[in-house]
Amino acid sequence: MTQGEHMIGDLTCRADVEALLRRFYGRALVDDLLAEPFTEVREQGLESHLPVMCDFWETVLFGAGKYRGSALRVHQRVRGQHPFGAEHFDRWLALWHQTVDEMYAGPHADRAKVQGAGIATSMNRRLSGLPSMAAEALRLGVPTSVPPA
Repeated sequence: MTQGEHMIGDLTCRADVEALLRRFYGRALVDDLLAEPFTEVREQGLESHLPVMCDFWETVLFGAGKYRGSALRVHQRVRGQHPFGAEHFDRWLALWHQTVDEMYAGPHADRAKVQGAGIATSMNRRLSGLPSMAAEALRLGVPTSVPPA
């Protein structure tokens, strides 16, 4: 390790999940492609969205059992107001992977990326019936770069 580098630890608790989500949404909410689907989150404020997302990711990563909602129903409602498709899921996933990789490394970080890819792929298929090529590649572990917005 060179001077100025530091060890990146794994996701271990809700505080780690919250830090990840804050950085991720800090990017997604102002991303040229993702801004429109995230209009409601921006208008209501991240603080109103963050507890639900922390519950969701704590459940996905650590089996916390805190999330009881339906992510599909939420996305169906948003899609009715702000149409989005595979390119949006691809961008979401690329930003997700980039943010996870910048902040964390380890089994839970890997799980966050794998689960993110599976969720993006499944959500896209269930909403549109069409596959997302980038999401599918990331789910299968094929390296991709962050597509331009």
